[in-house]
Amino acid sequence: MKHAAGIALLAAVALAAACGTSQQAPAAAVARVHIPLDKPPSPTTWPPYPRFSHHSCWARPFLGGSAELVAKRVDRVAPSYAPPRRAHPIPPATVAKNLLAHLGDPRYVHSITFAAAPPAIGRTVREYYAGGHPPKDALKATVVSSDSRPVRHPTPRQTLESFVASWESGIVAGALRDDMCAAGGAPLVSWTSADGGEFSESGSALEQRFPNPTPAAFRRRVALVGRRYGFRVASLRLLRPRQLAPLLLVDTSRARKAFVRDIPAIMNLLDPTSHTKTETAQTFEAFLLAAEDAHGPFVGTEYISRGQAEGGEWSWNRCDYPYPTNGPVAPGGKSCN
Repeated sequence: MKHAAGIALLAAVALAAACGTSQQAPAAAVARVHIPLDKPPSPTTWPPYPRFSHHSCWARPFLGGSAELVAKRVDRVAPSYAPPRRAHPIPPATVAKNLLAHLGDPRYVHSITFAAAPPAIGRTVREYYAGGHPPKDALKATVVSSDSRPVRHPTPRQTLESFVASWESGIVAGALRDDMCAAGGAPLVSWTSADGGEFSESGSALEQRFPNPTPAAFRRRVALVGRRYGFRVASLRLLRPRQLAPLLLVDTSRARKAFVRDIPAIMNLLDPTSHTKTETAQTFEAFLLAAEDAHGPFVGTEYISRGQAEGGEWSWNRCDYPYPTNGPVAPGGKSCN
């Protein structure tokens, strides 16, 4: 099982398609284009973290302590609201069917299957459930998707496909946790997907509501950011695991290294955030940005903030990532520094 380490691009995914350089166009000057900040409401405006059903919203109690202490330590990037109680729970198969129907991209995630979660007995209590005891009807899920494992010598296009497939599998799994909570029936306590394996954690916020812009407003923002940083939209899908999750592929004629250096600034404009000393507010529950040029895809970055907290990136060059990585190494074992 994979455990997340934070909310924003903390785990680099070493999926580089190649480590050499390619012929590139000259770097283009960044244009002076006014782009409103349009930040999400500050975390200081969020209501207190609500109490959720101990049955349909069960999560393993890693944090421990009083309910008040747990609420203060929940990792959230948007306000949370408890779902209304249901007189008649929605069956898990219906929950899964509805989720996939409105996702907005049928290419990678094919189905969701359920099975009974391992019973909380013996070593399972500690190793699976951190000392907690889930309800007897607790479920685990498998998100069935295209194989996202890279082939031995992937092309840049294959690397991008693998990257997107893993991300989409992860956003479906994260949304499923909230959907099962809101359905009022059996809880989802763990899942596996192409993005890895996760448990429902008490430290991961439930039912977050993100202050998404309208699709039209976001498309306008993408166009403005593209004018400033020298790219055009190759494709844009606004997926809906629960709310909007942009999947944006851009095309640029700029030098690769110069464009990669600008990705953090590009993401700050496409996905604005607000900060306090201890909390961050995000605009979207998930985001994937990838770039290509005349030679093919060469960089990507992604994150997921619903149901889990993870992020990753890949690059055509192991020494040129948008965000700091854990000790990148150049070909031949040489340091990138």
